[in-house]
Amino acid sequence: MDGFVHAIGGTEEHVHLAVSIPPKIAPAKFIGDVKGNSSHYVNHVIKPDFEFYWQDEYGVLSFGEKNLPAIVKYIHNQKQHHVDGTLIAAMERIDER
Repeated sequence: MDGFVHAIGGTEEHVHLAVSIPPKIAPAKFIGDVKGNSSHYVNHVIKPDFEFYWQDEYGVLSFGEKNLPAIVKYIHNQKQHHVDGTLIAAMERIDER
């Protein structure tokens, strides 16, 4: 898809990706393909006896190259941010129900 993955991280319930995608690819198309291909791989190669699926919704944030190192660092330390309570609200889905 001509994208580049800078970082992948997350917890048991969600995943963060920092990616660069070419302007010709819509973010919705990219996310749909990532979800579809990864689900197929998990369900047919890694763990055929397990039913893996993604939730329907997702969030997308845009950032510039200047902020990339901080975004990558945040994603690499995702689990610790959840433990320490040092989440950045703009980068997390925080339900206030």
